Amino acid sequence: MCQIDFSPLRLHLKGLSNEEKNKFASDCGTSLGYMRKRMSLNRPFGFLIARKIAEKGVMTPQQLRPNDYENYIWN
Repeated sequence: MCQIDFSPLRLHLKGLSNEEKNKFASDCGTSLGYMRKRMSLNRPFGFLIARKIAEKGVMTPQQLRPNDYENYIWN
């Protein structure tokens, strides 16, 4: 399994206020705690969450799901 470099997402979250972080996570269909857990475990997000993150331009599909991004329709 490929290592996922979550640094773009971490940098994006770092630049947000706590309220904005929670809203970003909510807009992606998850919680901030779940986002942090997946990043700390270096595990990919499920497709629906990954697609929302990609739609926001924070990371690309290839970055978010390097092993199987081509199996999904991202737009």
